[in-house]
Amino acid sequence: MAILGLVGLLLLVVGWVWLMVVAFKSGGALWAVLIFFFSWIAGLIFCFVKKDGWMQLGLMILGMILMIAGGSFSVSTSF
Repeated sequence: MAILGLVGLLLLVVGWVWLMVVAFKSGGALWAVLIFFFSWIAGLIFCFVKKDGWMQLGLMILGMILMIAGGSFSVSTSF
């Protein structure tokens, strides 16, 4: 299950960086900085306002779901 969490993390990071690039190209540097610091909420607002970036936001959401399903957020330790 750990590999599922790693794939989720990879998708999350790729979607985040890709969304920042799309925001910089279509909305300017301010949108990219806002998405860098407030990724989920700023990304959602950007997608509604600019009507662009939905696929990248979907990648971020899918990555988060895979991380949760893979148990990457669990605090259990097993030896």
